[in-house]
Amino acid sequence: MNKAMIESYLRNLLGVVLALVTTTMANKGLASPLDFGVGEWLTVANGLWAAAVPTLLRWVNAKDPAFGRVAEVVAAEVTKKIDTAAKAAPKAPAKKATPKK
Repeated sequence: MNKAMIESYLRNLLGVVLALVTTTMANKGLASPLDFGVGEWLTVANGLWAAAVPTLLRWVNAKDPAFGRVAEVVAAEVTKKIDTAAKAAPKAPAKKATPKK
């Protein structure tokens, strides 16, 4: 679950940083992020916490099955059902495929 949350945050971070860089360039009339001053980079740096908001909202939502506080319980139940189904499945040998003529 932690890996999925980190990946989600990184996707959000990439989107926010790209949006902030491109809009700052357009608003200030700059040709490149290399022309940014301290104020422009501070604006982009605010994207670090802003990108975390969507992921945190999903974590706070107790009913979110991916990141919510019940995600571990849901994952444990699904794993248990899969294990039970796997044990109950017949263990017949696989049929060999016959080549078509």
